[in-house]
Amino acid sequence: MLSKKLLILFGFGWLVIGGFLALVQFMTSDAKNFENFFVIASLAIISFTMADLAPHLQRKDERIQYIRQKGAFYTSILTLFYCVVLWLLTQYGNLEISVKQAVLIMLSLVSSTLFLSWFVLSRKY
Repeated sequence: MLSKKLLILFGFGWLVIGGFLALVQFMTSDAKNFENFFVIASLAIISFTMADLAPHLQRKDERIQYIRQKGAFYTSILTLFYCVVLWLLTQYGNLEISVKQAVLIMLSLVSSTLFLSWFVLSRKY
């Protein structure tokens, strides 16, 4: 597994890339590719949470299996919620996005939710 310091460095690297991307898009007044912010934020969240979870996930005991199962369950419930909200926003004309943007946003939300739920559950159990 990667070390905790390296994963934190990766997380800050993703935040720097996201900040630079936001600055460039702000300066060019091009806000069409906003889904990239979701992807970069998701990668930063994964890096930061893995920095904390890496020692826990190396063990293969019942606690970790329980945390993984509960995290996957919570993620599946929230994924349905994300789909309904995205569908309602596009159905009533509040949000106009392409299929590629919708897929990238959904994948980013699902991966972030999974790792954040594992992080919260590892603190709880």
